Amino acid sequence: MKETSNLICFFMKISKFLGKILNESITIELKSGVVIYGTLTKFDKCMNLYLKNVKKSFSTDKSIYFESVSIRGSMVRYIILPVWINLELILIETE
Repeated sequence: MKETSNLICFFMKISKFLGKILNESITIELKSGVVIYGTLTKFDKCMNLYLKNVKKSFSTDKSIYFESVSIRGSMVRYIILPVWINLELILIETE
């Protein structure tokens, strides 16, 4: 039971964190190795991410541009935030 409440708490913190970076340009690396650059417009409870003004890079010389993209949360390896975001402040605010 405690593990379930810890997991719920973790997802609530992630949701608050993602809410703080809405409308920011982010970089996402997928588990497949594809890198996606775009502006985070929304997310849902399954951690699916929705971006606009997207550039999808397969390698250093191949890119495709999209107006908008949705990314399944389970496919995300990691998210890179822009350097100007004060991560420490955002993490304190989500506690």
